[in-house]
Amino acid sequence: KNDVPPTARKAKRTPKASGKPPRHRLSLNMDKYRLVGEKKNDSAAGSEEEEEGASEVRITQQGKPRNYISYALGLFDQGANQIELKAMGRAINKAVTIAEILKRKMPLHQITSLSSSEIIDVFEPLEEGLDVVESKRYVSCMVITLSKDGSSMDFNDIGYQPPLPPDEIHPGDLNVARTGEGSTT
Repeated sequence: KNDVPPTARKAKRTPKASGKPPRHRLSLNMDKYRLVGEKKNDSAAGSEEEEEGASEVRITQQGKPRNYISYALGLFDQGANQIELKAMGRAINKAVTIAEILKRKMPLHQITSLSSSEIIDVFEPLEEGLDVVESKRYVSCMVITLSKDGSSMDFNDIGYQPPLPPDEIHPGDLNVARTGEGSTT
C-alpha cells in the first residue's frame, strides 16, 4: 500500500506555461446570448438538383422508424417509382436502417450519396454592448435513393447497390429468416 516510491505515484497535472490562457477562458459565456437563427450552406458535393418524380422523405432524429417505413411504403403504393430518404447528422444511422428494412420488403435499387452542409448559428446578445455572434459548424448529410425498377439510375455510380436476392425479401411483417416460422412463398 505505502510501499510505492513517491516517484511512482501519480503527480497532479499542471498546465504548461505556454503564455496562452487556458482554452476554457477563451470560450464565450453563452448564457448572455440566445439562438435567433440558422443559415444553411450546402457544399458542392451535396447540392445536386433533385430529380423529378422522386418523392422525398426527410428523416429526423426524433421520428419513429416505423412511421417513416409506413410513409415510404405508402408512397410506393401510390405509384411512386423512386423515393429519396434524406438525413443529416445523428439521423443518418436511422436512414440507413430504414433503407435496409425497405429493401427487405420489396426489391429496390439503391444509390447512396454523402455530403456535408455548413450551418451558421446566429446568436443575439441579451445584454447591451455585446456583438452578434455567428458560429460555423459542418454537418454530414446522406441521401439514399430507392427505386423499384432502377430506371434513371446510374448503375456505375460508386454508391449503387442492386436489389437483394429474392430469398432475402419478405414483404410481410413476419421475418421468416429470423423466426423460422411461416411459409417461404
